Amino acid sequence: MQCLFTHFVLSVSFTCFFQNAIKAQADYTFKNPVLISGINLQTGAVYKFSNVKGGLDAKITITGSTGGVTLSSIDESNKGYTDAFQPEINVAPNSNGYIEFKIDFFNAVNGSLQQQELIPVTCLDVDGITYSDGKLYHEDQVQYMPGYFDYNITGGSLKVTNSGNWIVIKNTTGFSYAGIDTLYQDVMATVVNSNTSGFLIRVGAVNTSSTHSAIRNSNVYFKKFTYSKPRTLPNRTMLSLSGKMKNAGVELKGTLSSSHSYERLVIEKAAASGLFEYVDEIDISSTTFNGYSFTYFDSRVTGSVNYYRIHLLSNKYNMEEISNTLMVKKENSPKELEVINTFIQSGNPVLAISSLKEAEADLKIFELSGRIIKSISTRLNAGYNNINLSGLSFSNGCFVLLITTKNSTISKKIFIL
Repeated sequence: MQCLFTHFVLSVSFTCFFQNAIKAQADYTFKNPVLISGINLQTGAVYKFSNVKGGLDAKITITGSTGGVTLSSIDESNKGYTDAFQPEINVAPNSNGYIEFKIDFFNAVNGSLQQQELIPVTCLDVDGITYSDGKLYHEDQVQYMPGYFDYNITGGSLKVTNSGNWIVIKNTTGFSYAGIDTLYQDVMATVVNSNTSGFLIRVGAVNTSSTHSAIRNSNVYFKKFTYSKPRTLPNRTMLSLSGKMKNAGVELKGTLSSSHSYERLVIEKAAASGLFEYVDEIDISSTTFNGYSFTYFDSRVTGSVNYYRIHLLSNKYNMEEISNTLMVKKENSPKELEVINTFIQSGNPVLAISSLKEAEADLKIFELSGRIIKSISTRLNAGYNNINLSGLSFSNGCFVLLITTKNSTISKKIFIL
């Protein structure tokens, strides 16, 4: 696959190559699988990958297949990134299915399951094929545990959804990229899970052609990536946004101004005001010359407080608007103290705490070794509190937060990303 920047000057091309080489350093390396039980390429087969990380082995089990998709190779080594897990699948005509794998991490010395603090998984080359009688759309799914996911939201080639316990990454164009390369962010997405020794992943495709089959190379790359962001404009299109609890869910209502320039209305939700995730989207490409009102019902409500915002996107103009954040409280008995977000972005380090009543609080942040790296004394208001941690010299990783008031003490693991 050729670098997108080949038309730039040589120095820029070299920079492009150098940055890509840095990105190619995976957190976990999957090479040279050995079949240790079962029948090769069949459900139930177990493969061992040695030394995927210092002192760590991995086992990958084929747990099932669906919809006319079969496995051709457990780990293709002649294409893409050899450090990645690269199963090769055969997609039959008129098929819609996947191969499911269970990935477990083990202590290389004693063979016991080894919990990992953070496991980043990036699905690369989620593209497609266009035939004369239909299209093939690559689709990957990653089991979703406490964590986050990210991708190029204005790329236009993927639909990435949080579907229950899965992040579903589906190609929507059927356009084929010639090879596998981390420069093509339009067809890649990252899922980061925490505090687990294993997870499931599915690689598959939807083939609408009745005459063509295809061999597809999947690339599961254990590395986080930073995705390009569109040009943000001041919020001027969202005239109103409201929400209320209804039938154990949240009903959102909003109105857009007329003559807007956007094609997609994306609904995003968070358990804390700064950590939003994709929920659903509405095609508004046909409403650009009229005012537009919408109603959306979110039935998957968790936690005592949920935050919503509307993300307006234009792939054509590569621009976006983000509405103000809407807070909707769930009608239940609140806890004395509650940490709303355990994942904190280092670029916007805001800790969200809910308190049942006003209280003086001492906050301490510990390294896992037990060393205190920060102590904060603050007054918590009744309700929702934002504690700004800017100015703290954190390295990314896992820490322990201890909050003490006169009537309550809680501790939580927090992750700086």
